[in-house]
Amino acid sequence: MLSKELHDLEINLLVSRTVLDTRPITVKYAITEYGSSVLPVTESLVIWGLNHREKIKA
Repeated sequence: MLSKELHDLEINLLVSRTVLDTRPITVKYAITEYGSSVLPVTESLVIWGLNHREKIKA
């Protein structure tokens, strides 16, 4: 399941995949510059979620 999700992220240009020449073979994933562009959106959702939780608890 994880490899499928990583593959989908790579197809959508959100992460880059690098195969390292090691034994055993190592694969390194990194967020792309384009992938980083979603961070402000997710941060806004986290803030909203925290505020919502406090509202519901009150």
